[in-house]
Amino acid sequence: MKRLLFAILIFLIPSVAGNSIHAQCIPDTVHCKDTLLPGEICPLIMPDGYVNTPYEETFTVIPPSKAQTNYGLVDIVKIVVDSVGNLPPGIDYFANSDTFYVDTTYCVLLSGTPLVSGTYDLRIRVIPYIYTLITGVFRGDPVVDDTSLTITIHEQAGIEDFSGVDFTILDATPNPFRNTTRIGFYTRNQDIVELRIYNLLGQLIYNEINIYASGKNWFDYNGAGFNPGTYLYRISNSSKSITRKLIRLE
Repeated sequence: MKRLLFAILIFLIPSVAGNSIHAQCIPDTVHCKDTLLPGEICPLIMPDGYVNTPYEETFTVIPPSKAQTNYGLVDIVKIVVDSVGNLPPGIDYFANSDTFYVDTTYCVLLSGTPLVSGTYDLRIRVIPYIYTLITGVFRGDPVVDDTSLTITIHEQAGIEDFSGVDFTILDATPNPFRNTTRIGFYTRNQDIVELRIYNLLGQLIYNEINIYASGKNWFDYNGAGFNPGTYLYRISNSSKSITRKLIRLE
């Protein structure tokens, strides 16, 4: 289910914080689609982070072209953020534009070193600039949303010991997930590794294969096109296969 319409507009942090630096990121125009045309953000839930561990992820934002307001259904011209609260301490946002206009896809870089563990639902106060035939373009009423973007920060992760391990799966993060998740693995040597995802009827619904370097690697999986429910994912290299459970939320 899509979140509040204005939830996708949270990323104008440079104009809020007085930071004019634009993010060096690339919007994901392949997987992020505005199918129902109220605007979209991909993903809604970011991969988990850890205290005192550098963190960097990118979001894609598609601004809405219309909004339901006290004036009825109106056209959106642009969005400005008034304030953003409940950020994980140590994390900052950097958008690739100071202002978001319709018919354009934007990206946002979330970067920093988290300092305090917890689950953070960002609280965003946005000001839409809307258009009607009667008034023309005017500043709309501020809207506060605290339901759209969730970031979970864990206590500092322990040091992973892969001594004596040739190949193993890393926990999918997040899991359960809404739209996207990262499915990881460790391989001692460069290898061809394949990801397969099945529904509970045993039908293959997703397949990806590539050559990966030694060490920790991740598949970035977008399941937005599949129904909520339980799935099985299998990661295989040249000599071993490991299967785990994956849950997609509504």
